[in-house]
Amino acid sequence: MAADHEMPDFHMADGRGYMLDRSYAAAARLNFQYYLWKASLKFNLHPSIPNPGQDAHIADVATGTAIWLTEVAHELPNAQLEGFDIDLTQAPPKEWLPPNTRLRHWNLFDDVPQDLQGKYEIVHVRLLVLVVENSDPRPIIRNLFKMLKPGGYLQWDDLNCLDTHVKTIDGSMQTPALQELRDMMYSRGRNDWPLQLDAILSEEEFQDARLYHFRDSLELARANGEQHLLTMEEFASRLTRADKTDEASKIYQLIQAVYKECLKGAALSMPRIVCVARKAG
Repeated sequence: MAADHEMPDFHMADGRGYMLDRSYAAAARLNFQYYLWKASLKFNLHPSIPNPGQDAHIADVATGTAIWLTEVAHELPNAQLEGFDIDLTQAPPKEWLPPNTRLRHWNLFDDVPQDLQGKYEIVHVRLLVLVVENSDPRPIIRNLFKMLKPGGYLQWDDLNCLDTHVKTIDGSMQTPALQELRDMMYSRGRNDWPLQLDAILSEEEFQDARLYHFRDSLELARANGEQHLLTMEEFASRLTRADKTDEASKIYQLIQAVYKECLKGAALSMPRIVCVARKAG
């Protein structure tokens, strides 16, 4: 257990699997989060990725509510889209999916099934910062590499925790709770690896890996900040179920203190990255 003066951080996610909730509230938070990402990025597929053409196969791994997948299905009606997740309870029933979309259970840490290897022109993942174990995305990268056809593209979207900062309407405003939450996002370097994704992908045989950076508009600073608080509540809830009640209590108390600062005109801003890379071929 963390010492009394210490705030727990995301190292506590290591070895515990998916450390956010699966519920109607969590699904709503994921869908809200998608629209905030879309407002920041202005795209679903990065414009550097060529149009995959007729009957292309596109995979969304760790698809969650499948909202990214279904949006791309409408953008590319001639493509075949497949979403994968260890748990599909937050996704729509198959009867409500676009006709070119289907879902399938698969844990991204497991071996890639034979029928999925070398199948996809594009593989997409988003927000695996808490899923990656011990700051090492390589086991996941190697599985995604196997899924791609030669010449296929990987798009990985994630948070830039290292450059997380506090926005205020007044530079003299004191925000000790938000500063503490910012330090929790740093998690002593645990979440730095997204900024190294282009180098890591190059080491793992990908070509033309490039990292793109995005920041949120001031108009959406509060919306994004409060979405992060919803995520923190889910993390605390999972810690409670893991019998880490003292740590969870500290996070809940921090959330309330942060919200009071937000009401005065402050928010936590977390920049985003998108990394695009190509499999040789």
